[in-house]
Amino acid sequence: MNFLATAKTAMNLLATAKTVRELTGKPMSQQLLEAFVSRLGKQRIGISEYFEYGLWDPELSANERAEFIGWRTSAELDRRFNSDYSRVLANDKLISYLLLHSLGFPIPLPLATFSASRRRIANEATLCTRDDVHHFLASTAYPVFAKPISAGYGRGAAGLAGFDGTHVHLLDGTSVEFEKFFAPFEFLPFQGMLFQECAASHPAIRELTGSTAICCIRMICLVTRHETVIHTAFFKVVTGRNMLDNFSHGDYGNLLATIDTEHGVITHAIRRMGPEGAIEQHPDTGKTLIGFRLPNWNEAVAMVREASHHFPGLGIQNWDVALTPTGPVLIELNTESELAVPQAINRRGMMDDRLRHALRILDEERQAATNSALSGWHA
Repeated sequence: MNFLATAKTAMNLLATAKTVRELTGKPMSQQLLEAFVSRLGKQRIGISEYFEYGLWDPELSANERAEFIGWRTSAELDRRFNSDYSRVLANDKLISYLLLHSLGFPIPLPLATFSASRRRIANEATLCTRDDVHHFLASTAYPVFAKPISAGYGRGAAGLAGFDGTHVHLLDGTSVEFEKFFAPFEFLPFQGMLFQECAASHPAIRELTGSTAICCIRMICLVTRHETVIHTAFFKVVTGRNMLDNFSHGDYGNLLATIDTEHGVITHAIRRMGPEGAIEQHPDTGKTLIGFRLPNWNEAVAMVREASHHFPGLGIQNWDVALTPTGPVLIELNTESELAVPQAINRRGMMDDRLRHALRILDEERQAATNSALSGWHA
């Protein structure tokens, strides 16, 4: 099985290299050499990343190519600047929502929480048995959004359209038997489940996508003691009947779009990673993506900057924000994000002067804190 997977990956890389040769005229031998050099370089770019992030583009200078990072460097930066003891503030959604709710930030309205210990955010219903969940589904108003208390990348999340007593009907038009739907509720790593009111998408975004599904903005933030830099932002664009905006290398058919962080305007979009992945119109509506101005952009940026300082120990924060008819809503905060992924959207590296400057400050702050702690201990 591993051999077959490896062979399939090799065939895909070969096909991609041929496409690059057709697009640029660059020989496959030169592509292989460049990919090998990138793999051995400081940022540790993998061979597949070389193609996905467009490092083969002849228009990239050597300095621009050096600013790209691979997933290994991304993971290292996350470990380096996000303290392990602080991760629970983001990764446990009940804790992060409790913080945000108490501070008055807008979050999706909690309707019920499933937890053996009856944890909750505010005044929502507390569920702790199978029968509790069954009763809630039979008596609540729809649509409803359900997601694990502790998970990322959309795992276990679903939009619910209704319940007939035996089957849970999903917003994408499919149905699942209740017992199968309930199984993740007892999956210990999820630590329970959260039911939320479905946030409404802003009319301008609904017109762009032709869907009522939420399309989140992802803001990658560098947080020091004195400021928060919105380093990169991209828009997760839903297509078809998808109820989630997950991209997953284009497997779901959704799109990703780079946002000019100063003006909140889409500058580039992709339907998949790698050569010939760019797209300019939404495939369902035909609406132009490039130049689309996101509503309430300045309010969303200000909200994230303010919220970011309430999560100490997290120097690299990844916020998902929904733009609704009533303004921005904080959907969730994540750590362990793939910082390398945004590079595939606009073929520009993350390790630019802004990131290097912020990382130096974060290093200095952590060293100062360590020195202060040691000094206090010895005193």
